[in-house]
Amino acid sequence: MKETPQFATTYFKSFEQREQAFRDSVCSLIPRKYSGPRLFWNDFTSVSLEELSAFTGQRLAYITSNPRDGLAFGTPWQVLKAATLCARDADQAYSVSVEDVAREFDIFDLLHQPIRTLSGGETVKLALAKASVASIFTDKLIIASPFSWLSRENALFFQKLISCYRRSDHPVQLFALEGEDSDQPVTDVEFPDSTLKEPLDFSFCLEGLRIPLSSSLNPIYSKQTHAGAADFKASVQSPCLFVGGNGQGKSLIARVLAGAVSFHGRATITGAKKFGPPRLLFQDVITQTLLRSFSSIANATITANGLEPVALYEKLLTDFRAAYSDENKEDLPQPLAGDTGFRALLEVKAMLIAVRLCGQPGALILDEPDWGLTRAAAVALVAAVVKVAHSYGIPIILISHKPWWRPIAKSVIRVDRTPKTTNGTGTSAFEIRLSCEKV
Repeated sequence: MKETPQFATTYFKSFEQREQAFRDSVCSLIPRKYSGPRLFWNDFTSVSLEELSAFTGQRLAYITSNPRDGLAFGTPWQVLKAATLCARDADQAYSVSVEDVAREFDIFDLLHQPIRTLSGGETVKLALAKASVASIFTDKLIIASPFSWLSRENALFFQKLISCYRRSDHPVQLFALEGEDSDQPVTDVEFPDSTLKEPLDFSFCLEGLRIPLSSSLNPIYSKQTHAGAADFKASVQSPCLFVGGNGQGKSLIARVLAGAVSFHGRATITGAKKFGPPRLLFQDVITQTLLRSFSSIANATITANGLEPVALYEKLLTDFRAAYSDENKEDLPQPLAGDTGFRALLEVKAMLIAVRLCGQPGALILDEPDWGLTRAAAVALVAAVVKVAHSYGIPIILISHKPWWRPIAKSVIRVDRTPKTTNGTGTSAFEIRLSCEKV
């Protein structure tokens, strides 16, 4: 009887520590993108032939902390087709089709959709599917932060992948952040009621909403499609939590509300104070930096009403340190003190948030705010953002599939996706429905 292959999870106290360990495990082939262009290009140019040779000899399969980084083609079908061809080269008996793999990981309907249009959870399922095929021609699987993307309903696909490697007798190495795999709601100790003080009232309105979706890269599937959203009006309180599984449309609705994608119809947020349009912080915040340096982000906004990004950033960090529940605070970010060189992901997130708050938006939307952070850091950052934003009358919307945030939410909106519909505005590839849940 074979022994169970090695299955190890290593936990880290920071995104940077985790990324360094992951990069070391794959021969430093992944350039770092989280602290400006200089670091990225230094890493990019350091990938030598010797390092490539070392990597080639190890036959590794890996999934990065942003799973899209390892998907080199335009559609899921192309990604899986390349993987199955490699599997057949390694084992002539391999006969699993692209369609079979896609069905097993619940992405069959996405096969010809551009990868750039997939949700975070859908992208992860594709990466898991590709890695499962790679078990035929690789010796080891390495994954960075698998628990931050998948909803509880989709965790079974991660288990399928692990079982696949166990059957192949290949070891699996996971690199995770402390607490990221917790399924426990935040406690009063982590997030005291005093943090919220008075919740803010605001309202949503969606009317006649149609959202153009990107056309397929395959001419056969190139027909322009739309997503629809059922009309929805509600008066809610901040912090407001959007809940729902992967691929239900939470992030798409957030991008509509923030004006980050084109749409037809009406999508508004109205608060007690007449501020500007909502602003959004992406789940993959590194993409949102556009490889800008920390100082470039800090100086990118011309503000009014006396709000300045650096001053607001300092206030966020002060409140973050006060809210941080871990006893060891020595490694927490310090005030800027004029230095705008290398900065941790936590600091980049805080500065992006400060810049958005300076514009006094109608609401600030945080999409999966725990991405790239330990549980303790994520909870403290959300506590600090809520406290500072509420002090200026700006509501907060949290988007998450994790159960962490329910105890702090003053209102909850469920987002569900239904199949193709036809109504007065035409036919939609799918429809998104919002509904209020009891807190």
